[in-house]
Amino acid sequence: MPRPIESYAVRRRRVVAALAVLAVPRAVCAQASRRDDGQEVLSLYGVALKDAPLDVFVAAVRAAGGVALGVPAGEPPQFDTRQAGVPALERLTVIAHEGKVVTARFTVKGYGQDNEALRRALLAKYGVPLVVSARPLPAQGFDGRVSPRGAYFWTFADGMRLVYEHPRVGDVTLSYTDEAKARALAAGAPSRARPGGDLGDRL
Repeated sequence: MPRPIESYAVRRRRVVAALAVLAVPRAVCAQASRRDDGQEVLSLYGVALKDAPLDVFVAAVRAAGGVALGVPAGEPPQFDTRQAGVPALERLTVIAHEGKVVTARFTVKGYGQDNEALRRALLAKYGVPLVVSARPLPAQGFDGRVSPRGAYFWTFADGMRLVYEHPRVGDVTLSYTDEAKARALAAGAPSRARPGGDLGDRL
């Protein structure tokens, strides 16, 4: 029997609900999701990403429904995340250094209702992003029906950054990155990890 066609409103509610499952409600985890200075801590699948051990994060991805994909030896692990709760998030690549997560990068469905619902859910949870540019300004039209070209970011405690990018050529991505570790990895130098807390809030 064919599945009924969902209206946009129903689909958006489903994506927002899925994000809410990945994200422990702020009222419940306010103490766990913010540092003493009030900055929100970026987390994913219930794991605080700052200094997150790779094995702990991978276990959380699997528990959420991510399916490991075959990759060549030495390549970063990848997961099919289409059944992990948020329809727009299709594939996850996890880049690590010295056993700690550096970047969790999703390939995102770049069009349609799933994409629009994802962007609106990000706005609802994190607020208006800034445009990645020499002079970052609040993004205009990030919640439009069509995914805007360019890169947009939110910053979090301890140098974490969330970036939504829709390039002119290539995949649309949503990346959770520890900027200090990413710079150290790019420079080929050991990352200087700072001690992290025992936070357990979600996306």
